[in-house]
Amino acid sequence: MRFWQHLSIRGRVLLACGIVLTVIALGVGQQDLAWVGLILVLLPVLGLLLVMSTRMQMGCARTVRPSRCTLGEELEVVTTLERSAGLPVGILRFEESVPRALGERPRFAVHTLSGSWIRTVRYTLTGNARGRYEVGPMLVRACDPFGTARADHRFSSSSQVMVTPKVYALGAIGSTSGPTRSGEATPEQVGSQGQDDVLIREYRQGDDLRRVHWRSTAHLGDLMVRREEQSWDPAVSVLLDSRGDRHAGAGAESSFEWAVSAAASICTHMLDRGYRVRLADAGGQIMASDDVDVPTAREHALVTLTDERMGDQQDLLAAARACATGHGGETVVAVLGRLTEGDVRALDDSRKGRPLSLALVLDTDTFTARRFRSTPEQVDEHDRAVEQLAAHGWQVVTARRDDAVPRAWSRFERMGAAL
Repeated sequence: MRFWQHLSIRGRVLLACGIVLTVIALGVGQQDLAWVGLILVLLPVLGLLLVMSTRMQMGCARTVRPSRCTLGEELEVVTTLERSAGLPVGILRFEESVPRALGERPRFAVHTLSGSWIRTVRYTLTGNARGRYEVGPMLVRACDPFGTARADHRFSSSSQVMVTPKVYALGAIGSTSGPTRSGEATPEQVGSQGQDDVLIREYRQGDDLRRVHWRSTAHLGDLMVRREEQSWDPAVSVLLDSRGDRHAGAGAESSFEWAVSAAASICTHMLDRGYRVRLADAGGQIMASDDVDVPTAREHALVTLTDERMGDQQDLLAAARACATGHGGETVVAVLGRLTEGDVRALDDSRKGRPLSLALVLDTDTFTARRFRSTPEQVDEHDRAVEQLAAHGWQVVTARRDDAVPRAWSRFERMGAAL
């Protein structure tokens, strides 16, 4: 059986025809025809012996540039193959093991009878789906010159690839010294008081450098900042609706991928502005930037959202509890799919005591074909939920499929939000 599996279709046909021809020729006494049959039998047998006895002393070096890309971007793969010794064979066929999310599997062949050679192959892959993937190991198939037999070998090396969500540059919303910003008073407010009324504390990441108290800094040798009785804790909770039945569409064009990209953009934007960021999905908290620097927190958020997947949760209670554990001055930003009135109650729990709550609600029906859209009852309930959010103090922006994340985010500015 193993002998038969290593024969190609051509080899099987030649072997079967050769045996039949030889038997018939011997039966009718045609020796010349019998020699033809024996030749047909020997061709696949010799080809099989050749490929099975060939030692594939080969090396494979693969470089992926870059090893991490954004959703939709291309990766360039450079593979160098080297064969140092071994019996010559007719054709070596190569096939790279590539996940379907990165495109089609590259296939190529090397036609040579030389026992040693070097070849460099270049091809591109496309990050069609967010996540972590493995490229390789490569399969090499040895064939005899007549294509009658084959033997498969596989390299052991592989390369890791990460496809991250798209991150957009977002604009600032309102004034950083507006009344809705949580925490200590801004430098302009500090300057309105006398120096004797200002309290001093050590510098913490996210503090405005304009509030540095240079006299105390020079005296103590450590960077000190002005602090007033009103505490300043620039922090934001980002809530991502990851419930699978509340999103629509498939692949990179789905509403869930839009939501993940929006969450990644918001986290990056707020971290760059000095905010502490807490990220939660329908299952609870998944990331917090406490006690780490901005580059580390940004990387942590991006990797966390790269691995984010839709869940089977039916409500946002766990997400609301995760957001509610923060300080009262935190801002809440929710990226939501299709809503129900029960979701409004959970979201209201997450914003208790919060000075500002923003809701970016997706019109999920615009992300899919008509036959897969919500029922009229679900649409009516979603519309009522959005109206209730606005009535309960949320600043709500609705986004469609053709809305870019920065454009949807900028609508909060027109609503008078300040963050």
